[in-house]
Amino acid sequence: MSLTPADFDAFFREVHDPHGALGLRPFRWQQVLAERVVTERAWPEVIDLPTGVGKTACIDIAIFALALDAASSDRDRWCPRRIAMVVDRRVVVDQAARRGRAIARALRTPHGPVTRRVSDALRSLSVEGTPLAVTVLRGGIPRDDGWARAPDQPLVIASTVDQLGSRLLFRGYGVSRSMAPVHAGLAGNDTLILLDEVHLSHPFQQTLEAVATTRNGSFLRNRLHFVSLSATPGTTSLEPFRLTNEDRGQGSPLYPRLEAKKPARLEECERRDRLIEIASNEASALVQRGHRAVAVVVNRVDTAHRVVKRLRELHPEGDPVDIVLLTGRMRPVDRDDVVAELEPRVSAAAKRRQHETPPMIAVATQCIEAGADFDFDALVTEHASLDALRQRFGRVDRLGEYEKGEGVVIAVKEPNEKGKLEVAKDDPIYGGSLAMCWKMLQELDGKKKAERVVDFGVGALERKLHGKELSAYLAPKPRAPALFPAYLDLWIQTSPQPIVEPDVPLFLHGPKAGPADIQVVWRVDLDDKEIWTSDDDDEPPALGRVAALPPSSLEAVSVPYVLARRWLVQDLRDSATDGDVELTEEDERAPRPRVASAEPLGVVWRGDESFVLTAGRIAEVRPGDTIVVPASRGGLYRGSFDPEDRAPVPDVAERANLVGRGRPVLRVHPAVLDALGIAFVAHQVEVGTAAAPWLRRLAAALAGARRIVVDEALTVLRGRRFGSNVDEMDADDVGGDVTTDEETSSFTGRPVKLLRHSRDVEEWAGQFATKLGLSGDLVAAVKLAGWLHDVGKADPRFQRLLRDGSEISIWKAQSSEPTTWQLAKSGMAPQERRRMRQAAYRSGYPRGTRHELLSLAMIHRSPQVLNEASRRGVTDLELVFHLVASHHGWCRPFPPAVEEPLPDMIVRLRHGDMDLEASAGHRLETLDSPISDRFFALVAKYGWYGLAWLESVVRLADHRASEQEAADGDA
Repeated sequence: MSLTPADFDAFFREVHDPHGALGLRPFRWQQVLAERVVTERAWPEVIDLPTGVGKTACIDIAIFALALDAASSDRDRWCPRRIAMVVDRRVVVDQAARRGRAIARALRTPHGPVTRRVSDALRSLSVEGTPLAVTVLRGGIPRDDGWARAPDQPLVIASTVDQLGSRLLFRGYGVSRSMAPVHAGLAGNDTLILLDEVHLSHPFQQTLEAVATTRNGSFLRNRLHFVSLSATPGTTSLEPFRLTNEDRGQGSPLYPRLEAKKPARLEECERRDRLIEIASNEASALVQRGHRAVAVVVNRVDTAHRVVKRLRELHPEGDPVDIVLLTGRMRPVDRDDVVAELEPRVSAAAKRRQHETPPMIAVATQCIEAGADFDFDALVTEHASLDALRQRFGRVDRLGEYEKGEGVVIAVKEPNEKGKLEVAKDDPIYGGSLAMCWKMLQELDGKKKAERVVDFGVGALERKLHGKELSAYLAPKPRAPALFPAYLDLWIQTSPQPIVEPDVPLFLHGPKAGPADIQVVWRVDLDDKEIWTSDDDDEPPALGRVAALPPSSLEAVSVPYVLARRWLVQDLRDSATDGDVELTEEDERAPRPRVASAEPLGVVWRGDESFVLTAGRIAEVRPGDTIVVPASRGGLYRGSFDPEDRAPVPDVAERANLVGRGRPVLRVHPAVLDALGIAFVAHQVEVGTAAAPWLRRLAAALAGARRIVVDEALTVLRGRRFGSNVDEMDADDVGGDVTTDEETSSFTGRPVKLLRHSRDVEEWAGQFATKLGLSGDLVAAVKLAGWLHDVGKADPRFQRLLRDGSEISIWKAQSSEPTTWQLAKSGMAPQERRRMRQAAYRSGYPRGTRHELLSLAMIHRSPQVLNEASRRGVTDLELVFHLVASHHGWCRPFPPAVEEPLPDMIVRLRHGDMDLEASAGHRLETLDSPISDRFFALVAKYGWYGLAWLESVVRLADHRASEQEAADGDA
């Protein structure tokens, strides 16, 4: 039985209320939108809905539409398989991910016939057959990019503007240079972008409009769709999708939400110090009046910290009032803990007032004002623009059930240039809207009275503002620069990048955008002083410690670039002015270090390009970098970034790794073990015995979200990594650490023959291409590229490198298997960095040489390859050559230039039925080689994003084959 648009009602109920206990059904607008999207095979460009009416159900609608579209023929499919909910608020990103996970769980174990049919339809779209995966794009961290795992996987992506936007423009923040084209190809093809709270992201909206209308070549369909969602979209020339009349009627379940009264008193104060006192006192008074869940929302992180400290004075230890801090400058694992504490008490879906819990005051920044599903009794807020205030009051009596919601709005008046106290006319966050909005609120009821009260209820405010021109009262909407095709011509050049190119933040946040945030991670095993230097030519131990357990985005705090660099060198001028949204840094001069030039500050984590950061190298820190610092460095106050806090920071690496990557891992280090309650024992076996119960407890603690069974055979990599095998894990999330860096991709811990690896990559590439609906000739092209991509590894020096630099190992392998002895993967693991360097030295393989170029040299003039291509039906052999040359991210457009010491050496390989050979001195790295011309010709043919997408098919096939081989061993 096939699915129909009318089945959305049943799908919604089976996912969110499978037993019918809650009586949940989609709102009328949700059903209408689902039917419209499916019938018209397109999304409306703008969806204008009030806060609190369930906009995140657009994720449900997109998944349902994808399932219906799965029944179409490949050439007729229109619906993107990647669904990205993008919003510039990190808390909202996490909540969107939770909705995606709930749907994914329901699809894995369907509770009804419609959900079962949706699940089966989605399973048919991917090679691995997972109906739906979910991933969160937070801070970009090398080796933490699991969303880019498979090009055919139906996927819900929860992301900030920075993370998805930078990937779309080929400059993914924290994404390695080699992986940037893969991320761009996936973001720019087969993707639906739901840009939530578009009033926060106007420049990115404009950039999306430009990208969506640019050429993508004539050979590929470009399924890039985007929708602007907002409760406060402002003026638009497009006809938005809005609530139906039925939704607004008295009998509608939305009526109480729309008509709930939210009276708020307007207060003024002099200077910010006074704001701290008034906000704290008002929140305490609201609790004393019987409100059990009160929110305090302010405009700056430092203000939030000071309010919390003041509230803790008013409600000291033992006082039955809980104080909670929530900002956008928190580690996701810490933020998850806070949200987990908040949700049972303030989630709109929870009957929180039936809980016998102490009263609570939640202090937050703008991070909760958009999309967060919180439902407070009362609100104290710092004055902001009209759209921000409407969003904040959208967190009060969200369902219209409390009927006693109230609030206070406090405007700070400070001296102007003439010394007169007034609300700022040029606020760094809200610009001139702050003063204009305050004046309008004071005059809104048209009455003169000592105490001014404005009803911020959705319906009441809509009626008061009906017919008014509101643009002057809304937060400034910066415009992105015009995106010319020439800019994309520069961005697609990822290897090497042009020296001069457009600045990506301008196209995400407008002309006043600052550089991308720095991701800061704290580790307790970096507190040892002696690990930062090395007596020989080996790398400092600190690098090995970080590489043993690579940072996860779950343990990282996003810190503004300028502030982070100053904090690292203890230059704390103006550090307290940090807001929770983009702020313009007037002073972007180099920081003034207050520490010695050689003082180690931490590790700049860039995968294989990582280095120890000293004060003298602070200029080398780039926007989007990840910095791993000692836990003793401090910098968090109650989980939120505070550059002046000196208390040691708890290390959460093990927990973040398990949650984000699905693998229990334990570092065998005294400080780590002590913090986790494990007695340190020097002997490996005893450490393993002590750690096994801990790993099981860690897995069991997450059993509510995942089912993880820890294998009994625990492995100890002494001094590096202690881990276990995951026997079973529900596929809620796409974990990280699943792609490979260019320098370590051949080191997987298990030897794999070149012949097997070539066949595996060919098979994966063909399956991916078929599932994606590529034409037959393109399927043949990517399969042939997969078969040929690694033939350059036949270089005898590369084979020595893979075999620990041992000539004896080469001789033994040649003697036992004369025609199939060559390896594609080494038995050395990527964590064995010193061993790999020694093997490279002994092998004689020139540093920086790329095996892909030799692969290209061996095939691009081979008559046998030409005949094979013709036999397979390949019509574009130039594409095959490019896919081979670029399968580690190089040759976009130029290869690296390396002097070859043995130019006359001939490399030969019997590869299946083909005899291939080329000289090591192939000269393909020279400027007159055809590589760069071929790249630009293929871009003209397939488009900026189309070519990157085709590259991603081969490269991710390579990754999946390597992953499978590492698990299975050679065959």
